Amino acid sequence: MNDSTPDPDDVPRGPTGRKISPAVFASNWRTILAVDALAGVIVALIGVALLVWVSPWLGWPAIIVGAVYVAFVGRRALQWRFLRHQAGL
Repeated sequence: MNDSTPDPDDVPRGPTGRKISPAVFASNWRTILAVDALAGVIVALIGVALLVWVSPWLGWPAIIVGAVYVAFVGRRALQWRFLRHQAGL
């Protein structure tokens, strides 16, 4: 391997063996997750607008998708906090 190619053994891995995103160890990890969660909140708010002004058939699915996305971000926040704690950050 040349100097610019990282060694696959040097890539941090989680408890399941999957590669860990470098964003986990970034100093602004909370901001990254907050912006990610904001995307889900915006989708849910668009769903509320669709529910009120267009149709429940469009509004409820958008609200559910936005809420589930925010829940996934919350789970990722717990994972990242655990991994950062393990790394001593």
